[in-house]
Amino acid sequence: MADEKLDPFTQNKEIGIFFRKSRKVTIDAPFGELASFIKSKQAGIVVWKNNLSGEVNVWEFEAGETYPMICDEIVSGATIDGVPYLTGPTDLYWANTPANVAAESK
Repeated sequence: MADEKLDPFTQNKEIGIFFRKSRKVTIDAPFGELASFIKSKQAGIVVWKNNLSGEVNVWEFEAGETYPMICDEIVSGATIDGVPYLTGPTDLYWANTPANVAAESK
């Protein structure tokens, strides 16, 4: 029996989450592309930014949590609606997801 191969045009939703690219976060340094997910190995508040839309927001992570968010930078701190926030966790990773397995990688 021959091994079945995954059709490279399989939609991401049909195989679960397929990360196209992932890297360790450097705080205050743009990723160079939009991330779909952020993972924090430590608990604490993370201030994230989407430089395309200009959005800056916060999320409180539990240790080991992976959360979907569209951003391209984790910043050390920001004031949002008059409230100052600082990013606590330093062991963070970002990943992005293509529409299908054959999506181009840059």
